[in-house]
Order: sequence, then C-alpha cells, then structure tokens
Amino acid sequence: MTQPTHLFFYGVLQEGLGPDGGDWPFLKGLGMGAPATTQGVLYAIPTDHGWHPALILTQARHSTVVHGAIHEASHVDIGPVDDFEGPSYTRQAVPVDGWDGYGDTEADAYIWTDDLPEGAQLIASGNFAQWLEETGRPIYSGGAYSGG
Repeated sequence: MTQPTHLFFYGVLQEGLGPDGGDWPFLKGLGMGAPATTQGVLYAIPTDHGWHPALILTQARHSTVVHGAIHEASHVDIGPVDDFEGPSYTRQAVPVDGWDGYGDTEADAYIWTDDLPEGAQLIASGNFAQWLEETGRPIYSGGAYSGG
C-alpha cells in the first residue's frame, strides 16, 4: 500500500458532500483541496444507503471531463480510506488538471473495477454533485460502503 502524495475525490468524499457536509473522520490530515478534473466516464451507483459515483477510465469516445477536487494527502492514513472505498475500487494514479494551473499532476483516484450494477446511471456532465442536485437523489449516507 503506497502512500499517495495527492488524492483526487470526485464523489461523496468531496468537501461539502456526504453526511455532516463531508466531515469523514478517516480523512484527518488531508490537505486543503482545489477544484480539479480528470478524464473518464462517471456513473451513479444506487445502494440502500443512497447514491455514490463510479469513475471508469477509458479512451473511448464517451470519455468526458470528470469534476472533483485534488488534495495534498501525504499525512492521511490511507488504509482506512482504502477500506472505506471497498473492493469495487482500486486506487491508482491518474492525470489531474487544476492543481497548479500549469497542466497535469498525478493524483491517486479510486477507479471502479466491477461490472456496473443494475440501475447505474451515466452522469454525462461528469459532475456528481451537480447530478445529485439536478436529480434530487440522496447521496450515500452510511452503511456498508462500496464506492467513490
């Protein structure tokens, strides 16, 4: 388990989202975030505890800009974050634009590795927070987590 320098969050771990406004105790030590983007395809995954996103990396024509935030992460205990994300995701480095305004930075992101479940919905805008607002769907709020 390699300690990442930066983390890119595009879902419920973004500041201001999730229960209590995204104040997840296992993110202690996470540095201030900045708006950022990467390329991929974003889906919303339904659960009994609300919706969470799934980022799929692809070179296909459906690839779009995925919106999120990049954080300095060298002081985060990454084990609990990996555990929270669960086995449907793998943490891997992706190119992220927006950290310094000068181009791509490598940041670890949680990439969906399972088949998409029944009821998954494409988020064409690449913006999970905007999708939640537009659809009125509830954000993932607890329970057995498996995602983004």
